[in-house]
Amino acid sequence: MRIILDTDKKTITVPWNYQDKLNAMNAIIAAAGGQGARSLDFKGYINDMWNYCMENSDACLKTADKPTKKGKK
Repeated sequence: MRIILDTDKKTITVPWNYQDKLNAMNAIIAAAGGQGARSLDFKGYINDMWNYCMENSDACLKTADKPTKKGKK
């Protein structure tokens, strides 16, 4: 799932169906017998992913390709 952090505008943009996706992941956790496992919440999931990626930045940090002008490759 793509979540966009815009440091210029100071916004985090999530997909329109973000809550539905979290609910689906929580259903999988519950079905797997997630006794004692915490459910994912709106803010916590983003925070967990951010922390994981920062701790593993060698593997998780990606630099985007340089934009090209239309018609050029």
